[in-house]
Amino acid sequence: GDPFIIPKPDEPYASLARKPAPKLRIGIVLDELVGMKVDPEVAGAVEAAGKTLAGMGHTVERASVDMGGRDTLAAAFDIFFFGFDSRLDGYAKRSGHKVGPDTLEPVILSVYEAAKGVTPARFIAAMNIANVARRKLGAFYTKYDIWLSPTTSRVSEPWGRYNLSRPGAGAHNMIDELFKPPCQYTLPHNIMGTPAMSLPLAMHSTGVPVGVQIAAKPAAEHLLLQLATALEAAMPWKGRVPVLHVSKV
Repeated sequence: GDPFIIPKPDEPYASLARKPAPKLRIGIVLDELVGMKVDPEVAGAVEAAGKTLAGMGHTVERASVDMGGRDTLAAAFDIFFFGFDSRLDGYAKRSGHKVGPDTLEPVILSVYEAAKGVTPARFIAAMNIANVARRKLGAFYTKYDIWLSPTTSRVSEPWGRYNLSRPGAGAHNMIDELFKPPCQYTLPHNIMGTPAMSLPLAMHSTGVPVGVQIAAKPAAEHLLLQLATALEAAMPWKGRVPVLHVSKV
């Protein structure tokens, strides 16, 4: 069967968002799920959000979850790029442009070459690893209604970090160089298909927003919208503007 469920809500999300959330069990996740250290200010923003939610009457506590670490991230790489080489070969055939350094940026070209080694057997093995991770996240949701964590382990990456022509970056180090920072806390919900939302609940000392992520079990989008509505009222961000902003010109 399908790995994800997408049932139709009982009423429009706009009206569901205006309803108060029921009292929820919220687990704060700050473990280094793939070995990436968390910026202390980012962790502090998550803890502050947890205190705010506790003040609303929700049960909030630190939670621990094992999503398989770097192995799950590596499995996601194989799942994402299985067949990538054949797809690009198909595009090349239809367009008349050969796959090579003249048509692809260096990082993408290296992924194209690496994808040739992702065999069907390797893909199935990766899917099995992802399935174990899904079950672990499912177990988390037998104890908690809401996952509360950083969106990313640290704030916005320096300009150029995700430049696909960056020297030294490629398939050989993509997991550590490109995947780890944004995927440590987002990957679990990506591979399970569970709803998640990022809220700019704090500002970092460097002047950029800090994303706090809330996530829920399958088909519980309404709970996220209700919590987001309550958090925006309690920790408003509408009036915040960055140091460089058109309103200051």
